[in-house]
Amino acid sequence: MSHPVHPDLLPAGVRAIDIAPGLPGLAFSHPAFSATLSLYGGQLLDFTPSGGQPLLYLSPQSRLEDGKAIRGGIPLCWPWFGPHPHDTAQPQHGVARTAMWTLSAVVRSDDGFHVKLAGPRHGMLEASLTLQLGPGVDIALTTRNLGSSTAVVSAALHSYLAVSDIRRIRLSGLEGASYLDKLSAASCQLPDAPWQFDAATDAVVAAAGPCTLTDPGWQRALAISSSGSATTVVWTPWQQGAANMADLPDEGWQQFLCVEAANAGSDARELAPGASHTLRQQLRLQAL
Repeated sequence: MSHPVHPDLLPAGVRAIDIAPGLPGLAFSHPAFSATLSLYGGQLLDFTPSGGQPLLYLSPQSRLEDGKAIRGGIPLCWPWFGPHPHDTAQPQHGVARTAMWTLSAVVRSDDGFHVKLAGPRHGMLEASLTLQLGPGVDIALTTRNLGSSTAVVSAALHSYLAVSDIRRIRLSGLEGASYLDKLSAASCQLPDAPWQFDAATDAVVAAAGPCTLTDPGWQRALAISSSGSATTVVWTPWQQGAANMADLPDEGWQQFLCVEAANAGSDARELAPGASHTLRQQLRLQAL
């Protein structure tokens, strides 16, 4: 299969590549960073500052094949988060992760690249994505209601943030917030101190930051901000969860934490006919 993007349409520093057979993507090269985007899933797989550690974690055991979600980077959960609210036959986290997205535009600037993708339709809803790559990552998922009646959308930017060792990091900015523990179905409250991790966590937090992920092992901090969201999902499978995932190495759980801008649970959005909603996350690396 030929690549859907003709190389003559790409600016300097952008190449059309195959992530795997049948899975087209784009590779970005800039003096300050490199990045990889999969058109399958509309998924940013990598963003690595020059001479630095990667911003995102991508599992080396990801199943790179049609119909399978890619484990890592920034998967797009859309137009529902988690199981479908009414139909258990529908895929977990929606249809966007396994849909082919179309490049609408890519422009190079001094700072990096601005990318626009057209995504799938599901019922009355249509998705699109914009990415600003450089100096960090700015990602925005927009949903438009093309129908004649009100529609509901829930979504998440399921960011796998790379870390040196999850047992040594700290997540600040959500102190004292209430959250739903999806592992126990209990309503809980975070302590008034930075969050540290020592067990599997799957939390829908009723707060949207901004947050800071401090990583002393890599001598860096990651500033995380969002808009269009009132919830943050924080997830790590820990050791036992990773052992049950065929597409994640047994030790892979140590190397990432998911901190997701989300419209989850009661934060699902109702869109009137013709209305749109944008869920956005910004990631900026800082030295300690």
